[in-house]
Amino acid sequence: MRQRTIWVGGFAAAIILLAGVTYLLFLQPPTVLVATPTRGLAVEAVYATGTVEPIRYARVGTKVSGRLTEVVAREGAPVEAGQVLAVIDAREEISRVQELSARLQLAASELERTRTLRRAGHVSAAVLDQMETAHAAALAALKGAQARLDEHFITAPVAGTILRSENQLKIGDMAQPGQVLFMVGDATALQIDAEVDEEDILKVADGQEALIRADAFDQQVLRGTVSGITPHGDPIARTYRVYIALPDDTPLVSGMTTEINIVVRREENALLVPLSAITGGAVWVVEDGRTQLRPVTLGAVGNMEAEILTGLSEDDIIVVNSAAGIAEGRRVRPDARDRE
Repeated sequence: MRQRTIWVGGFAAAIILLAGVTYLLFLQPPTVLVATPTRGLAVEAVYATGTVEPIRYARVGTKVSGRLTEVVAREGAPVEAGQVLAVIDAREEISRVQELSARLQLAASELERTRTLRRAGHVSAAVLDQMETAHAAALAALKGAQARLDEHFITAPVAGTILRSENQLKIGDMAQPGQVLFMVGDATALQIDAEVDEEDILKVADGQEALIRADAFDQQVLRGTVSGITPHGDPIARTYRVYIALPDDTPLVSGMTTEINIVVRREENALLVPLSAITGGAVWVVEDGRTQLRPVTLGAVGNMEAEILTGLSEDDIIVVNSAAGIAEGRRVRPDARDRE
């Protein structure tokens, strides 16, 4: 009997312990971390990526194909407009020009002789017309050949600096029509050519501030200003090109890739809540010890906080850890300890 009593007593204790655990786990109100909204700076920005480019530059190519016989200009060298940068093999064109030049001289001599004979009445007007036509044809042929020869001399269309030489061009390399051989421009006046998603482009306007990050300046936020927006977007990429003006003392260098946040709205006294408090466009608030899901209108959303435009006041008590398994109308135990 004594052993049975002890066993029954142990069983009863286990039941009591289990009931206590059940109460603690399922019946006792859960503890939730709470806080009140704060006031602070909210910045709404449009994200973009872009490349640093000279404001004034030209891509230089060729209309003819052939091997390079001279490469005059090198990267970083200053050049004047019209200066020869490289030469494509032009031996055939030079021979053709020399041949046609000789023909033109002959045609000019024949024309002058015929004019003399015509004045003396020894030839007809028709013969003179033929000589004049032959001379004009020879002149046109020479001009055409000279133009084709000129195409073998690759020249700078603008004054500036050789910003880039394609594949470090060398004598003997092949040049093809449409190939960009040089980039010439002003390396001191720079801008960013950025691409903005079509969903965001209506928020962007001239004069807005742009916050710029580049891998070469990882810990530094650089600044620029929206200076232009292309009026027609890319229907395939679904982006619009936006130009970001840079200050004269910018440390950015032509060719660098950048990430940009274009500031489209700044609110100095915005109502802010922790990002962890947001649940599908709503926030859990505690009223009279019970939870209530409150729909809100979001404004700017940052990495740690979100701006609330409507739906909350500064006096509301919000649940910070909204993923704590709470439900509508459930009694909770608020914990307002410092969230940091």
